[in-house]
Amino acid sequence: MNNKNTPLMTPWALVNRRRMYRLPQDYLLRQCMLAFCLLLGCLWTTAAMSEPLKLGEDIPYSVLQDTQGELSLEQASERLQQQVPTEHATFSRGYVHDTFWLRFELSDAIFAEQPRWLELGPNFVDDIRLFYRPKHSDQAWHVKQTGDLLLGRSDIDYRNPVFVLPPLDNGQRYEAIIRVQSSSTTILRASLWQPTEFMRHASRTTAFWSFYFGLAAISTLLAFILAIVLGGRLLWSVTAFSITYLFVASVQGYLNWLLPDIGVPVQHYMTSILTLTSYIALLWLCVETVNMKQHLPWAYKIMMACCGLTLLLLILIPLNQYGLAVKIQALFYLPTSITFVISVLYVWHLDNYRVSTLLLGLSPLICITASMFGLFSAFGWIPFKPEIYVIWQYALIVNMLLVMAIAVYRIREKKLEEIEKHQLASELKAERDASFHQRQFMGMVSHEFRTPLAVISGSLENLRYLEQANSGRMPRYNKIQRATERLVQLTDNCLADARLAATNLYLDPQPANLYELIDSAAALVQLSDDHQLIMTIAGKPANEVPKPECTVLADTALIRIALSNVLDNAVKYSASGAIHIDCSQKDGRPTVRICDQGPGIDEQDAKQIFDRYRRGTHSQRGAGLGLYVARQIARAHDGDLQLLSSSPQGSCFIFLFKQKTWESVG
Repeated sequence: MNNKNTPLMTPWALVNRRRMYRLPQDYLLRQCMLAFCLLLGCLWTTAAMSEPLKLGEDIPYSVLQDTQGELSLEQASERLQQQVPTEHATFSRGYVHDTFWLRFELSDAIFAEQPRWLELGPNFVDDIRLFYRPKHSDQAWHVKQTGDLLLGRSDIDYRNPVFVLPPLDNGQRYEAIIRVQSSSTTILRASLWQPTEFMRHASRTTAFWSFYFGLAAISTLLAFILAIVLGGRLLWSVTAFSITYLFVASVQGYLNWLLPDIGVPVQHYMTSILTLTSYIALLWLCVETVNMKQHLPWAYKIMMACCGLTLLLLILIPLNQYGLAVKIQALFYLPTSITFVISVLYVWHLDNYRVSTLLLGLSPLICITASMFGLFSAFGWIPFKPEIYVIWQYALIVNMLLVMAIAVYRIREKKLEEIEKHQLASELKAERDASFHQRQFMGMVSHEFRTPLAVISGSLENLRYLEQANSGRMPRYNKIQRATERLVQLTDNCLADARLAATNLYLDPQPANLYELIDSAAALVQLSDDHQLIMTIAGKPANEVPKPECTVLADTALIRIALSNVLDNAVKYSASGAIHIDCSQKDGRPTVRICDQGPGIDEQDAKQIFDRYRRGTHSQRGAGLGLYVARQIARAHDGDLQLLSSSPQGSCFIFLFKQKTWESVG
């Protein structure tokens, strides 16, 4: 195809390797807008260049449709002479197998005693035959034949077929007939050039395409290297999308131009194959740009199914059914485009409307839209405009660079997140090691505290016994006793915490009477004169149930610590009132409810009171280990400790033990 646009673009989307920070999203947006402004500027400047005379726009023609392809030149000429040239648009009939004859005339004023060069195309048309002679003469027709299957024969060594038309004598006119037949889309674009203008045009377009394919090669190589180094399906899809540049090279006639001696018309089949495979690569790119497999699995399956069906259409090419393959492919365009638009909007919403996400999704959508217009033009559904193909070819390289830039940006984000996760994991491991050593130290210190505390407690009992008559010292002894018991409880909690945190926790489960465990745990709690401990069994007062018994399999030392911790909390957080302890069953499991009449637990505290070193809002003392240790002990026994209820009238905790036969003798 002719290309009259020669933009100068820079690969602004390449990775800036000098920086180790994330690319700002507004930077990508500015660069994208800059690229499109450069493109529009190039379109504006090339519009003022010298234009050739074009068949249709400047030279009207008449058309004869030869359905069977059996008409001879004389028969077609006779019929065409009876028609008035009324066609003023580029000739385009879509994917049909009919043969078409076009007739037009060229006056001597067009030539001005100088030869003119007739450029024909596009390159993918199978067979184009040019017949011309002076009008109303008996001379034989001059015949020129070209086409994709004929390796693009030409009078001039150029990528598009170009034929030299000699000048006419004054007052004469050329009558010309062109026969067109193609297995692909049937389009004919003919331009009549002055030789000097054509040379300028050829120099400009060759320079541009050299720049275009050079940039394409660099971007393809960069995509391939990034795909190997960084990995990820997105970059591999960008690399696969690079085959589209081969398609552009085939359409622009570079394969036949660079390889003129190849016997098999490679360009003919390459154009057909790459039309379908480029669509597959574009669909894959669309899928990966929005990570459709993760966000919308159903849309991912639809897009991949379309890719698979399109791949199967390649079988139709050697069967000379390329037109049918393209028609089937066209059926996929609309549903896949709609699916992709929905996916982009959905993922954009999930990603909190990030600009980079929108650009990443819009970029391949531009290619889909541009190729869709090109496809409609090839089918003849809309008027043929070369600018459609020009914009599409520009969109390819802008899309690829943009996708690579944002892909690298996303991958860098992912790498930074992985580094952060690795750092967090390292810090967490260090924290765990420090916590382990801390617990080991606390366990060791707590164990060492037990002996002096036992000595203090024993000595205190002796003093109290020896000085029973001295009532003035007894309050002091009681105070020392409470402080000693508090230290013993804290020591027991630290030892229990160290045991529970050990990877090789060992329990010594023995059959035990749950009622006796509650009684011994309650004996460890120091009650004030304002507190009353009320014990019930299944709602009945304990003293009314003779020989109450509930056998559980437990490590009695740990269970006693757990029960005493909850009881101690009930006393500590309620200034006065009754502490209710009820031992009963729930769903066949032994349970112990401990309820107080304290101020209750705030809603924000209820979610964290069982965390290690967490204290409630109303707590003024304690290490925050009591409830944590109690729950961990319960869970170590395949049970649990839960906050059953809490209100300004008090809180209620429940122990759930492993299911065991409940027995009550009475």
